[in-house]
Amino acid sequence: MLNGAMGYIILIIFAFVFIGISGLVSKKFPAEGVDDFVVAGRGIPFGIIAASVMISWVWTTTIMGAAEAGTWYGVSGGFNYMWGAALPFFFFIPLVLHLRKIMPKCTTFTEFIRERFGNTVSTIFFIFGLAVVLYVVTEQGVGIGIAFNTMLNIPYWVGAVVPIMIVAVYISRAGLRGSIFNDVIQFFIVCVIFIVCIPIILKSIGMDNIYNGLMDVVNNQDNPNYNPQALSMTSISGLKYGLIAAIVAMGQVLLDQGYYSKAIATTSRKDLMRAYIIGTLLGWAPIPVLSGNVFGTALISLGIGEGHGVASLSEAAPYIMNMVFGTGIGSLLFILMVFMAGMTTGGNGLAGAQALFTVDFYKKVKPDATERQQLAFGKKVTIVIGLVVAVAAVMLQGVSLLKIDIFSGILFAAPTASLFAGLMWKKTSPVVAVVSMAAGLIGGLITYFMIEDPNNAQFFGNLVALVLPYLVIVIGSLFSKYEFDFSKLKNYEPAQKVSIKEEA
Repeated sequence: MLNGAMGYIILIIFAFVFIGISGLVSKKFPAEGVDDFVVAGRGIPFGIIAASVMISWVWTTTIMGAAEAGTWYGVSGGFNYMWGAALPFFFFIPLVLHLRKIMPKCTTFTEFIRERFGNTVSTIFFIFGLAVVLYVVTEQGVGIGIAFNTMLNIPYWVGAVVPIMIVAVYISRAGLRGSIFNDVIQFFIVCVIFIVCIPIILKSIGMDNIYNGLMDVVNNQDNPNYNPQALSMTSISGLKYGLIAAIVAMGQVLLDQGYYSKAIATTSRKDLMRAYIIGTLLGWAPIPVLSGNVFGTALISLGIGEGHGVASLSEAAPYIMNMVFGTGIGSLLFILMVFMAGMTTGGNGLAGAQALFTVDFYKKVKPDATERQQLAFGKKVTIVIGLVVAVAAVMLQGVSLLKIDIFSGILFAAPTASLFAGLMWKKTSPVVAVVSMAAGLIGGLITYFMIEDPNNAQFFGNLVALVLPYLVIVIGSLFSKYEFDFSKLKNYEPAQKVSIKEEA
């Protein structure tokens, strides 16, 4: 049995190891300038980027939230989480490939927005980009806090705050290169834990027992988890959730500068495409499927549900790990897995925020700043963001991870249409872009709060937030005389020194 003292020892060890690694990385690879710090000199090979993309998209939600989806929707939960959360990358990949082609020296997506739509729209996107980072990193803190509290019996706020500050210090010192280095190490750790643990869980509980338990969930109305569609892969509620997951993830991917930074850091556009496809389909996709269909369905097959053995369905994964491996080894393995997932995702988000503040924000505030001053500011602001996120994570104690995720889709889906249109269509004007974002955000929120049924409210609220801006852009742009000259982006020169190689 691991006790609270052991939990504190684990946190101290994690802090020592990761902050130590950040020191080694910063000494071994000292930043030669802003570009080297925020996009690792644009020379990272595709294999390393693929591992980094995979593990940074493994959120605490990918494990705990997908497991919760398995408890909600049965066998379809993990699969719908998977395709929904993976789909946005197949919008992101052509988008960032095109961005690298038309604006080779671009570092952040808000740089592009500023050149395409002007300072006002760029500021709006900066706010959305920062909000995505705050939300993403906060959610990692919530997940880690739950895991430390339920499995090691240490206060939730300690389990949430300390890991967030560890990753903030790490990224502050090591930048994107340190984030990627950290990702590769943790990629192997998380993969090994899953490969070892999943077969043991299935053998321990028994696949026949899981199936028979799910049959009771389907047929027994007295079962606390009663769901007639628990064994259906075509569950309507599950498919709706998959679409919600796609909309939610759309904003999280397209507005997270961390993914742009890694895409810009890749050696070539060809390597970029290979890295993101391999990282998402081969590396990441099995994780939510296994989490939903092992942790989630195993829990409900045992007759355990909210108020019937667990306080919240977010506890499905840690409950199963403890049950199978015992509260000692099970807690240690799960804590290690969740901590690694939260560290990599949080690091990706904070590295993106660091780039936004270092490249965009500080130069607006202080146009004559040197690269050394930019770097110093970017490092300091990373710590400040960590503190803000730590406070937010403490305030969200007890809130469902999956419900937080679903509601966030309404907020972050609205700007994606103007981002796409800005890259692909010369007729979309700044005014149309702003109106489309406002329409999507307001329309999505009104829809969400007007519909009484929570499942329909989530579904239609997210759908309106995503689709309405596209309608506004198409109609507004067709009647606009505005035309943007994309050719001028080719010769864009940022304030910091950037060296690139020519690509076909």
